[in-house]
Amino acid sequence: MNNIEGICKKFIQEHIMLATPFGDGHVNDTFRVETEDGSGYVCQRIRKAMDIAALEHNYLLYAQAFEAAGWPYPVWLRTKDGNRFFTDQEGDHWRMYPMIEGEVLALPLSENALFSCGQGLARMHLILQALPGTPRAVYPMLHDLKHYYDRFCGLFENGTFDEEQRDMDLEEEIHSRLEEMLSLTLDKTRLIHGDPKLANILFQEGKVKAFIDLDTVMQGSLLEDLADCIRSCCAKDGKMDQTLAQSLLRGYRSMAGELLSEKEMELLPKVIRKICFELGLRYYTDSIAEKKSFREKYPGYLREKAQGYFALARN
Repeated sequence: MNNIEGICKKFIQEHIMLATPFGDGHVNDTFRVETEDGSGYVCQRIRKAMDIAALEHNYLLYAQAFEAAGWPYPVWLRTKDGNRFFTDQEGDHWRMYPMIEGEVLALPLSENALFSCGQGLARMHLILQALPGTPRAVYPMLHDLKHYYDRFCGLFENGTFDEEQRDMDLEEEIHSRLEEMLSLTLDKTRLIHGDPKLANILFQEGKVKAFIDLDTVMQGSLLEDLADCIRSCCAKDGKMDQTLAQSLLRGYRSMAGELLSEKEMELLPKVIRKICFELGLRYYTDSIAEKKSFREKYPGYLREKAQGYFALARN
């Protein structure tokens, strides 16, 4: 608490009453901060490897577009020195912004919530196309399946894996289905959120109010962004529920206009399977790797996630 309070004092004057870990992100350490006057803030420690110059460049672009559209977004505070990041003695970068009021819904979502989710995603996609410049890819490997496959293969080339954790059936599935997944040709020149999962969507009174965690904004495939949102919101009993997916799609189509052509939309089922396969590969790689990207929340968590995503990629 004392360390977080000291960090927060670089940005705000108010007396801090409480600072608690917040969210379940895999990259940054995030804290919810409550002050004596009742205000709420988010304070985040940014992973050292992240390019904060690129983060700030992107922020200045999407802040203009969201402001013009009247769409809420995390508004970064400046430090007392006028910077958007504070760097501590360990070299970690910190940022802070006021909490956006809203709630993250839990699965399963109602038909109305799914429709609103689709509308919200389409509205955000329309806003992002109006950015006054090109964002820099903070995660250039995002949705690059070949990159993740090469990392998987590299474990065996470098001997940086745990033999006891291997699942030969899953590995056979990875190798046998890779070509099919790589064969998809998608337009990756549009501007996307990059990680539009349910945990990054804020609702208020049953409607989508905002998308958060905008560090992944980049050039990419709108179809993959839509598929990733469906993957996150529409799985049920270990399968992709087509009825739920159609509710989200109806919302998206009602707002998206001509963002995606009918020909592109025909590829959506394959893209959903590809997104699930990609996540399965990433989680499986981590489950056997000595150095991990995701957090092992409990023993067997990474393997469990991998198996779940591969199951979704099969249907």
